[in-house]
Amino acid sequence: MKITDMQIIKLSPPTDEWMMVVIETDQGISGWGEVTGSCDNNGLAGILAEMGKGLIGKNPLHIKECTKALRAWSYPTLRTIRTYAAALSGMDQALWDLTAKYYKIPLYKLYGADGKTEIPLYANLNKAIRTKREPEVLQEQGKKALAAGFSVVKCTPFDEITTCNGDNDFGPAYGRIEALLQVIPIEQVALDCHQRFTGYTLGRMVEHITKRYGIPYWIEDPVETSDLITMKCMRQKYPFVRWAAGEDAFTIQQMMNVVNSGCYDVIMPDIKYIGGPSTVQALLPVAEECGKKATLHNPDGIIGTAHSAHASAILENGLPMEYPFDAVKDREELCLQKECVKNGRYVLNDEPGIGVSISEQALKEYGQRFFENHWEDYHGE
Repeated sequence: MKITDMQIIKLSPPTDEWMMVVIETDQGISGWGEVTGSCDNNGLAGILAEMGKGLIGKNPLHIKECTKALRAWSYPTLRTIRTYAAALSGMDQALWDLTAKYYKIPLYKLYGADGKTEIPLYANLNKAIRTKREPEVLQEQGKKALAAGFSVVKCTPFDEITTCNGDNDFGPAYGRIEALLQVIPIEQVALDCHQRFTGYTLGRMVEHITKRYGIPYWIEDPVETSDLITMKCMRQKYPFVRWAAGEDAFTIQQMMNVVNSGCYDVIMPDIKYIGGPSTVQALLPVAEECGKKATLHNPDGIIGTAHSAHASAILENGLPMEYPFDAVKDREELCLQKECVKNGRYVLNDEPGIGVSISEQALKEYGQRFFENHWEDYHGE
């Protein structure tokens, strides 16, 4: 079997946008990967287009050989550039999906996780309310998530907080949190800070939250990951708080810095940036052996969510995986084999590979393909 082509596809349903890579072969088997969130779709597409030229004619089952040249760079450190890291990770995903399809088994079984049938999820409410940030809208989404079977939700309430202003107005953030807590207990609410805090403002926020409302499920990315001075102070002062970080790590070394820092209880690798399944398979068991809880960062589309779910199957004591709740209406209708999220869980199917792919109808309705350095509407094969 040989690789014949690699397509770069952008899918833009009404309320989201997903970037994907598809590796095709002379045996008609295709593998899918997702590269959403690089912050530079055109730059990422250009990198992938160049990378794809080097894949033509190679055997996709030789995953390490296919990506060897791309992983070999040591200077300049391309792996720590977001677009490059995403491109490499997307190719790695597609190769693993393709390999599992060739052997006609689900990808999680190829990872050695046979026996798993579903992956617990938590509902990230942020994408569902990104254009409407009022407290009552967040509250309503929280109600919907609970009704859909999610026991844990995550919100991102700190829109007005910045690292440049020590006198930030916390009122709007607390208003959103209070509205959500009217329908969901604080211990079932994760707070995502998007690294908006400094030591001073973080201390003010944590003191207020824990004294007034109680202890949240976790507090995620409170400060820049490199700010270990602040986090060591927070750990000492608030040892009862569970801290989470790691979504911005592009290499195992960067993630192990988080693991070994002594500051965080939960690591959150993103399969789209950290090197794909080849890296995640190595990282998760080591993190668990080091006493950390792990959960994959996944504010993603159908393909990224499927890859994250299959990789999550290898965890022994993982926390629920992220799911972008209500970000795209009826998103399961966009794929051939329907994405099955039921009672707050991702249900693994018995289809080969990741078990899902984007339907031709969805590609024609919402898709564009990167061809000869520009985007064109997807018209089918």
